Amino acid sequence: MGRILIQKYELIRLLGEGGSGKVFLAMDVHLDRLVAVKESCESVFLEEMKILKELDHTGLPIIFDYFMEQGKAFLVMEYIEGITLRQFLLKHKKVEEGQAVKWMLELCHIVQYLHDRHPAVIYRDLKPENIMIRQDGTLKLIDLGGAVRFACGRETPDLCAGTAGYCPKEQWKSPRGDISWDIYAMGMVFYEMLTGNHPAKPPYASQALAAYDKSIAGTLKKIIRCCISENKTGCYQSVLQLEKALLGYRKVNLPLQFLQAVRKTILFAGILSAAAYLMLPLLSGVPENQIPFPYLKKPFFFLSLTFIFHRIFFHSSNKNNYLRRQEKNIWLTRKDFSGLIMLLALNILGTWISVILGITFPAVYAGEDTGNLWVEMRDDYGRKMLLKEDAVYMTDNCVRFELPARRLPDEKISLQMIAVGEGGDVYSSRIFHIRAKEDLN
Repeated sequence: MGRILIQKYELIRLLGEGGSGKVFLAMDVHLDRLVAVKESCESVFLEEMKILKELDHTGLPIIFDYFMEQGKAFLVMEYIEGITLRQFLLKHKKVEEGQAVKWMLELCHIVQYLHDRHPAVIYRDLKPENIMIRQDGTLKLIDLGGAVRFACGRETPDLCAGTAGYCPKEQWKSPRGDISWDIYAMGMVFYEMLTGNHPAKPPYASQALAAYDKSIAGTLKKIIRCCISENKTGCYQSVLQLEKALLGYRKVNLPLQFLQAVRKTILFAGILSAAAYLMLPLLSGVPENQIPFPYLKKPFFFLSLTFIFHRIFFHSSNKNNYLRRQEKNIWLTRKDFSGLIMLLALNILGTWISVILGITFPAVYAGEDTGNLWVEMRDDYGRKMLLKEDAVYMTDNCVRFELPARRLPDEKISLQMIAVGEGGDVYSSRIFHIRAKEDLN
């Protein structure tokens, strides 16, 4: 860019731009170091810059200088290499629970340091865009231009600042700062880290955490609710209280864990009993003529194959798995219990019910004249075969003929069976007389 400010800071390129001004990467030509220079039209910031320059915390950029030039205010601060939390979320969608808690604790230390100043410094614009993740994984809070002092009883209002979705309603009604504003914003940032849901975009923050990930600890859900609750009574009155809650979120609650263990035991026993009751017919063997599903010939092979498929596509280590995120797909969804497994479970359930109730599936007659042909022919497995004139049937074991009594046209009929060889020789001939019981007519 080539522009030099106060004959000391040479602007190199634009790093970012927001409602409060522009941020440039610049070179301090006197000290030969890279710095970040924020330009703003708000000269009111100069009074606050005097306070910000005194800040000294590893989680905050070092303020080197501030000045006015051509009616604009400039803030010179440390240049931080890394990515913003927003860039991280765009790439990874959300933050793993343990890492999110770790980063929240870092934010607590930084924000509490600001609140401990005399007078207190209220950050007012905490959001992923203003949180830098350095190369070593630690955080730095940037863009302190919106931070203001909070002095009780001060009559002159300060400048309003904030971002929709991360600010409480009262922040837009009053320009004077309050530490509860930062606590609310921390809750919203924590919510977004765990869910990947931008609170200023649909479906907004009204969705419960369980709608995104049921595995999120219940204590973390309670922490977020307390941060963003409109009723401040009983909620966190300071960032120290929030930090204490985060540090103890994994502490053991014995009565609660006992109840959860009892519920899980009962649920597991019920599932195990149902599974055993379901699999027993398969283990004892089910006639193939009753079950028209191919996987039942080798049930455990197909069940194992389905389980492996489910693990690969729904529980792989790749959290950005493509198939898992096709929410409108009919048979692959983001739900923990996939449509594929549900389909298999319904098939097995239908099989189990049919076996228990003794229901058999009707065979296909393939257009044979059932009115004139009373004899049925079945293969080794009991499946009905089509009787066709001059047809050749291959068999490894036997072929049986059946004459259902209910299909006899008369109470008594004679059946003649003749065995004829390929040369036309008659090897055997028998005549049978069959009488149906009276209650069948």
